[in-house]
Amino acid sequence: MLIIISDKTKTNITQIYDYIANNSIKYANETSNNIYSLIYRLEQSPYLGRYVPEVKDKRLREILYKSYRIVYTISEETNTIYIHFVVHGKMDFQTFYNSYISKNDI
Repeated sequence: MLIIISDKTKTNITQIYDYIANNSIKYANETSNNIYSLIYRLEQSPYLGRYVPEVKDKRLREILYKSYRIVYTISEETNTIYIHFVVHGKMDFQTFYNSYISKNDI
């Protein structure tokens, strides 16, 4: 499957990197590299993630890396996985999600 990573996701990962880099560049690199590695594992195993429990839309799935939620959808029609965003697990997901979908189409 083809992986498409949204600009929002790239920004999220950069922000995560910058935040962690304030304390450790080594862990910032490790975290961002591991998030991207997990995303690209979806090419071979797109259903690796679970349904997002806070939303009723069962097209929305997530995989977890430590405290981060990598949120995506799968299009069987186009054989594509869309990575929508990465969010920290302590954030109010419902509020974040509602804000995201008001500006984007999933």
